[in-house]
Amino acid sequence: MAAVSCSAPALAPRLDVASARAVRARIASPLMARGGVAARAVALSCNVGDVGRRPPRAHPASFAAPRRRGAALTPRSTGDAAAASPSPDEGGASVSPPPSLPPPAGLVAGFVRGLRGRMAADANFPFKLGAEVTLDEFMTVLVNVGVRGNPAGWLLGDKLQVLCQMLTAAVNDIILVYCLAPVKDDGEAKKKASDEPEIAHIFQEGDFSLARRIGCYLDKGRFYALVGAVSCTFSMFLALALSGQMAKLTPEYLMRALLTGALHMGISANTRYQIVNGVERVLFSVLPENVAKLASVVTRLSNNLLGARLWIVMTTITGLA
Repeated sequence: MAAVSCSAPALAPRLDVASARAVRARIASPLMARGGVAARAVALSCNVGDVGRRPPRAHPASFAAPRRRGAALTPRSTGDAAAASPSPDEGGASVSPPPSLPPPAGLVAGFVRGLRGRMAADANFPFKLGAEVTLDEFMTVLVNVGVRGNPAGWLLGDKLQVLCQMLTAAVNDIILVYCLAPVKDDGEAKKKASDEPEIAHIFQEGDFSLARRIGCYLDKGRFYALVGAVSCTFSMFLALALSGQMAKLTPEYLMRALLTGALHMGISANTRYQIVNGVERVLFSVLPENVAKLASVVTRLSNNLLGARLWIVMTTITGLA
């Protein structure tokens, strides 16, 4: 028994050497078959001294060192960094900014917010807007009847042109009344660099200098000229396209439409509606509300009659009629 127990440690190196040779033979056999001399060199480079040494065991992921609680992971991308960044709040609740609306929804939301601000500044703003659109639509039809004659005798092109004029007039009226109305800040608008109050029209009540009032008139004129040029050109293009008269759509015709729309909105409409807002400011401040509304309708009707007449004069001058 003692001899057997003593021979067991002596046999261990021999068994390790035999195992190493078998492993080296299994490694070298496919390499020799594929790589020739280079493979034999790789096979013979195995160090016999490493026979009894076991390679380090690779720990699986499950046996990795535990991460300390509260340690932050290193993100692999900017998106991961944004997702893994801790919240500045002490409670840990992340405060995300409000989602930005797509352009159409953002425009509608801004328009509705503007309506609320204007109604807060002037309770009669919806009445003024509705009266202006209604009167102008009526005046557009009336003027076309005076120019073209009985509507029963209108051709399809005439009817389409009148329809386009009514659509353009409605859009222009909304923009004119909307942009010239004072606004009460609801706290949602972005803060401006200047703390001076915004001026909507040159006759607005407030401590505004003469330079600011003149600047308001010029700024509104430039804006309305752009709106008028685009709306007039689009309406004329649509009328000619629907009536099958695309042959008339020449660069000269487009330039006349641009010039007529810019003059009508930038000079004529801007001046007239600035005065209307000044008159209404006096009317609603000195008269009872119902009387002031009636006087406002009369004022806007007179303004539309004058505007229609000036439109005919401008189209005659520019050759757009």
